[in-house]
Amino acid sequence: MLREQPARKVGAVVVDKNWFFTLLFVLCLPGLIIAQDVPQNEIQANMSGYADNFGVVVLYPNFSITRKVSDGTSFNGRFLVDAVSAASTKSRFEVDGVTSATSRENGGADNTPDDLRFQFGGGVNHNFGDRTAVLNLLYSTEHDYTSTTITGNFIQPLAQNNTIVQVGFVRSMDKVFPQTRFWKRDLNVTTATFQITQNLTPRTVVQAIYSHTKNSGHLSDNYQVVTVPTTTDVVYMEPIHPNSRIRRAAATRLNYHIFTRSSVQLGYRYYWDDWEVKGHTISTLFQTYIRDESIIGVGIRTHQQSKAEFFKKSYTIDDELRTVDPKLDGASAVDLQLKLSFPKFPFVKWLPANENLKYQFALNWYRRETDSADWHSRLKTLYAYNFNFGVRYHY
Repeated sequence: MLREQPARKVGAVVVDKNWFFTLLFVLCLPGLIIAQDVPQNEIQANMSGYADNFGVVVLYPNFSITRKVSDGTSFNGRFLVDAVSAASTKSRFEVDGVTSATSRENGGADNTPDDLRFQFGGGVNHNFGDRTAVLNLLYSTEHDYTSTTITGNFIQPLAQNNTIVQVGFVRSMDKVFPQTRFWKRDLNVTTATFQITQNLTPRTVVQAIYSHTKNSGHLSDNYQVVTVPTTTDVVYMEPIHPNSRIRRAAATRLNYHIFTRSSVQLGYRYYWDDWEVKGHTISTLFQTYIRDESIIGVGIRTHQQSKAEFFKKSYTIDDELRTVDPKLDGASAVDLQLKLSFPKFPFVKWLPANENLKYQFALNWYRRETDSADWHSRLKTLYAYNFNFGVRYHY
């Protein structure tokens, strides 16, 4: 599926709640694959952001700490807060009178003109000989949504560490309770993944991944509005999606070491679900070392998809299902990526530099073209920018 706007409302996502989270490839450097080492003592701070031409702006600073307590065990904790500004959540429609983002002074439900979300998390990483088990728990809350997520991974090396088998799961239990509604509904998501990584040669690594996701409960977006024409008027109605969805994806990736200190990564993923959405994604990433142990990476990802079976250009009052989500229509997308990692921040001499410190920067430019216009902006083309600046310190 296409990237979605980074809000936690049903039908939208932030980076750590994105469905693509379950499909992310592990970065494989050339050489032999070994069992995952226990993470070392580390502190990491990031400032991330998102902006698009649909009027969505997100800023989310986040902080994490990892502590190794023995040769085989480490613990981690993390905290994230993000503020979301979205023009669509500030609009007023007769379908709900006011939105939960409207202030009390203007007849709304609260004094939160934009979303503010807090996320807390922690986990453990433990080695059982050459096997590795990882377990994490995340909880996030905002004024009309809560989410509890459990993730786990089990990693088993085989064939003298030339083959790595990984089995993972993600279980999310969410609560949806818009302040302008009288109901509270559940959204449950369960994902299982299987991944195998194989060294073919000292220069070549290949991966294969399969993911199976079951969604159940409230799957529509409360802040979208379906306009239904009648013989005498126009009626604004809530979207109604099926209450279940099975999503599958199969992917492969090749990492090839070229030149002295460079690599190229090629990937392909096929997606399909029981809403009849099918998608093809192709990705390429080139990474190379530059001076001072700095790394630069540039990449491109393209995506093409079909529409959901119940998506229509217009609906009637008698339709059992209805949606205005353009991400459920036919669409194409391109994503350009720039990644930098360096031990010393260039051109800024007053920032500290040592072997335990690393700066990271990432910038993505994203363009999505849908066959139907966005329900609120009335635009078919989305332009978006993602950025991240982070500092990692080993102590």
